Amino acid sequence: MHNSPRSLKPQTNAHACRVAVIWIDWYAYHVARFRGLDSAPSLFGRVVGLELVGGVGVHAGLKFRENLPGNLAIETLMPNSSWADANKLQLARQLWKRLAALDPETVLVPGYYTLPAIAAAVWAKLHGRLSVLMTESTAADHKRVAWKEWSKGLLLHTLFDWAVTGGQAHVLYLKQLGFPLDRIAGSYDVVDNAMFAEGTRALRAGNACDFGLPLDYFLYVGRFAEEKNVEALLASWLEYRRSGGAWSLVCVGDGPAASSLRAAAASTPFAADVYFPGLKSSHELLPFYAFAGAFVLPSTREPWGLVVNEAMAAALPVLVSHRCGCAPDLVHDGTNGFLFDPSNQAELTALLHRVAALSPDALTRMGGHSSEIIAGFSPQRFGSEVAIIANSAHPTAAHSTAAFTPATRTSAAFSPATTTSAARRTQ
Repeated sequence: MHNSPRSLKPQTNAHACRVAVIWIDWYAYHVARFRGLDSAPSLFGRVVGLELVGGVGVHAGLKFRENLPGNLAIETLMPNSSWADANKLQLARQLWKRLAALDPETVLVPGYYTLPAIAAAVWAKLHGRLSVLMTESTAADHKRVAWKEWSKGLLLHTLFDWAVTGGQAHVLYLKQLGFPLDRIAGSYDVVDNAMFAEGTRALRAGNACDFGLPLDYFLYVGRFAEEKNVEALLASWLEYRRSGGAWSLVCVGDGPAASSLRAAAASTPFAADVYFPGLKSSHELLPFYAFAGAFVLPSTREPWGLVVNEAMAAALPVLVSHRCGCAPDLVHDGTNGFLFDPSNQAELTALLHRVAALSPDALTRMGGHSSEIIAGFSPQRFGSEVAIIANSAHPTAAHSTAAFTPATRTSAAFSPATTTSAARRTQ
């Protein structure tokens, strides 16, 4: 059955739509990015969000989507459909019609690998609008084949005027695909820092036991899937406990590996100290971040790792696999956390011991550094970056945005020239 779009909230001023931003299904961090766009002075009240489906998104069987705030100009094209079930051609047609009705000056497109995304980029190009790729791909995400990479680079040049991406590894990959550096903006991978910072700070006035949590624990948040490498984290933690460690392990999430993980934990003498609370919403995550001693992300493949942003906003030390896309940008080894090889369980076990042996003051200092670093990766910064792009076609509007341009950006959060050279050093 044909789904009708959810009603679109009227824009807050009479001006035409300047930016249309598209995502398949909107999570809490998509809403945060939307608010960041709307916070840019030249875009305020002139941003429209388009959600493709309102059911289960790209992760089959897991619904990460949360209810969208009713006061935001966000429309769901197929509110009763899941991504796996939606007719992609029909969805592309609906998206084309909505873009034609909205007539935005800039279209933010979620990737280049789905029919609706390609339709959005083609619509923008055919109508003389700015087509902006939103991407968090890195060269290490998959095994790359030369002819496919050449074809991908040609496609990007044809469909997109700009790209907005995460950090060093992502800029380097776009450069390898031949995308011009002066057409790449940053700060794409951001979350609602304030919500995690303020929410956890308020909860810390209480105690972990009030939420059924142990006194000291390592925290993992995410899907239970092969590439997340949670089995290796559990194995490293078990060895940590066998060798005298005392902290518990809390793993929040769900996924195809959930049953095997629970079974593996239950078969050990330390089963009572492994917690599997299930899948939680962004607000339900706050107690878990609030009372954790440190956060661990052991992925073998991770384009970015937004849970690291969340943990850092909650002022936690972070232990992050060096294969995570966020690692070069967010983890200052030995300052706010540590990097490790996800294939080396002994290395991770040693890090668990090292972190657990730190004094409360030392852990607090590391968490403070996390807060300072993640402040440079905010939804407001994402909004400012996109405003620069949108204003590039309308120079007279530039005075109302933040006083930095792609050529002059030097913030630690993102700088195409400096991050590319830094990324080269990490190869």
